[in-house]
Amino acid sequence: MTPQQALIDLEAAIREADERLNTLAAVTLERATFDNTFLAYEQAEENLRQLQGYMRHLSNVTASPAIQQAVTAISARTSAHHAKRKNTEQIKQVLMQAAKAPWVQELSPAKQLFIRRIISKFETEGRSLTPAQRQRRAAITMELHHLTSQFTENIRQGAGSWQLVIHTQSELHGMPQHWLQQAARAAAQAGYTNAWLITPATAHDVLRLCTVEDTRRRCWPGTVATGTRHASDNEPVLHRILELRHEAASMLGYPNHAEMKAHGRMVKDAEHALSLIDDLLAKSKPAWDAYVAAEMKRFSQVAGKQLTTINPWDVAYYNNILPPEQKGFDYSKLTPYLQAENCIQGMMAIWSKLLGLRFEERPTSYLKPGQELNENSIEVWHPSVRFFNVYDTATGSLLGGFYLDLYPRQGKGGPAWCMPLRQGNPATADTPAEPHLAVLLANITPPQAGSPHLLSHYDLHTLHHEFGHLMHHLLPHGELRSQGSLGVEQDFLEVPSQLQENWIWEPEALATFAYHHETGAPLPAELAEQIAADRRKSPLLDHMHLLWMAKLDLELHMFYHEKFKGRALDAACAEILAPWQMPWSVPIPTRMRTLDHNITKGYDAGMYIYKWTEVLSSEAFTRFREEGVMNPATGAAYRRDILDKGGSTPATEQFRTFLNREPDTDALIQRFLP
Repeated sequence: MTPQQALIDLEAAIREADERLNTLAAVTLERATFDNTFLAYEQAEENLRQLQGYMRHLSNVTASPAIQQAVTAISARTSAHHAKRKNTEQIKQVLMQAAKAPWVQELSPAKQLFIRRIISKFETEGRSLTPAQRQRRAAITMELHHLTSQFTENIRQGAGSWQLVIHTQSELHGMPQHWLQQAARAAAQAGYTNAWLITPATAHDVLRLCTVEDTRRRCWPGTVATGTRHASDNEPVLHRILELRHEAASMLGYPNHAEMKAHGRMVKDAEHALSLIDDLLAKSKPAWDAYVAAEMKRFSQVAGKQLTTINPWDVAYYNNILPPEQKGFDYSKLTPYLQAENCIQGMMAIWSKLLGLRFEERPTSYLKPGQELNENSIEVWHPSVRFFNVYDTATGSLLGGFYLDLYPRQGKGGPAWCMPLRQGNPATADTPAEPHLAVLLANITPPQAGSPHLLSHYDLHTLHHEFGHLMHHLLPHGELRSQGSLGVEQDFLEVPSQLQENWIWEPEALATFAYHHETGAPLPAELAEQIAADRRKSPLLDHMHLLWMAKLDLELHMFYHEKFKGRALDAACAEILAPWQMPWSVPIPTRMRTLDHNITKGYDAGMYIYKWTEVLSSEAFTRFREEGVMNPATGAAYRRDILDKGGSTPATEQFRTFLNREPDTDALIQRFLP
């Protein structure tokens, strides 16, 4: 897949898509069948989507300018092609009419669901827009594309727009010698003599280690500079994005953008999503108030005086100098037991047992252009990439394969993600189902020459989270290609990943791979129990951060004109979150300036999904707790009721089948109660 070949393939894929769509547009109601209407619609642009997916993937894992340029060219060419298409409305009419045909009622439930979702998408897109409205909507889409790119670029540039030069070493008291040497070299390279240069990347070290409060105070702006400064200020960009999103939603008949995005999700409407977040905030308030009181007491003890407010530049420093017994469980104690390969193989062993799978690693080759590939080898884009096949142990059938790309390098994105690269075609009367192809990427602790390759508990968390996505990508083999994992409702996508995180705190699961890298001794039972106990207490601050982001995301997209338009963004956000904030001594820039998930990554009016799916995954894990976290029968039910289904049945139905009841927030909230 060279950039040159991709551009050739692009034109072929566009011609193919045009031919298929023209054929579909010509179908009459009398001749309409599922295969020549809805199935044809599903398949019309599959090669074009496949090409785009491959190239986007390569652009995320390589530092090749040619690939980046090809991706940009492909995106522009595809957008222009779609904008010029003449038969879009005709195709919609063919499908809308076919959906009313009597034969639809004789189709399987999966195919009927597929049809309902297509028609629902048409309704969301506004099939009754006038030509002038469609033209305006296209202009909005184009402007939003530029604005979201600018939002991302501002984040990238904003972090580099701040620096602080220190000329007196006593102002850096407490900083280690190696840090001072690096800061001095950075200052010299920037043209300063007898000085130390602090950047956003090193300012966090100052906040944690420097004993001079005034230096910490001067460094703090560098840690919150992104998206706030001058030409890289994201506030006007965000205001314009919200204005345009609201206009587009109104044009399609929705009261706001959040209501439009909720269409087709599990929560059904935006009010339900907001009420979920408000309910979680209310139920978390006692735990939050207790947390704030405890923090203020701890900080007052460290400061040697009674504090009524806290300086944001003091938090990391106070936490660093707290007595060890007040810092909570030290996860670095676990690292000697987390040898990287043991963790990878142990993770696969857990899910082999629970899901009835077998993992087989294949030899790989990293080739230069023109080199021949050994027929027994899998080609990879970097020498460190590995490849595994996944088999069903009961039938021996090959379900799919996946690339494993774990370590950071120049040109690779981050921090971690998992995605399908190719959805295999479903089985027919004559052919078996095609295997799926996926990729799991991370940027975890890389191996170092001469040192044991050990992971942090955070690395372990990343692996298990993404492996949950991986199982969801590889296992569904339903009636339709598009009803894989990405065919589920968006607010169900994170359930498998969040559910499978739970095993990294369970002593029974840790026992399968946590052995000391030097002695081979298993993880001590006392240490395993401390980990489990810490999980039961759960990180309240992380929980609250997600709730705050979800709350602001929904409020911005539901009530932009009522609560935000014409107001300073930081002040408006602070007002909404006032009941759940630390008593800061100065205003804090809102996270909405840099939260690209709800601007560029498809989680607009959807940040609630992370807490909604955490509710669902916490509820689902209660069944494993009751029946055994390593119980194959429970794992088989999880695979049958959820993973194997993909998008072939409604997610609400899948969850209800697995748990035999409706979801409740109590299982999640219990982890945070004081």
